[in-house]
Amino acid sequence: MSQRRSSQKSSHGFYLPDFSVISRIVLAIGGSYGIAVLTDLMFLALPIDDISAIYWGQITSVVVCALMIILVFSLRRLWLAWAVVASLSSILGLIFYATI
Repeated sequence: MSQRRSSQKSSHGFYLPDFSVISRIVLAIGGSYGIAVLTDLMFLALPIDDISAIYWGQITSVVVCALMIILVFSLRRLWLAWAVVASLSSILGLIFYATI
């Protein structure tokens, strides 16, 4: 297998990352945080005590955030990673909007 490296070097001698790497990092940070927040807010719509909803929402949001980061970097195609994150966040957003 051939390894692809960026041909651009910075002034300090380091290789600059490709657009796909930077895009995946931004998607992993922003997308996983957004989906984790929507997951956390979904627990407030459940008919349980507020303290329990906050507690379980925070636990699941940490797990969901970690899973989304793993998912973004494990998918081979960049457009598929963006599509999965966008579709999950839109589905969670619509469900949360419907429960308000």
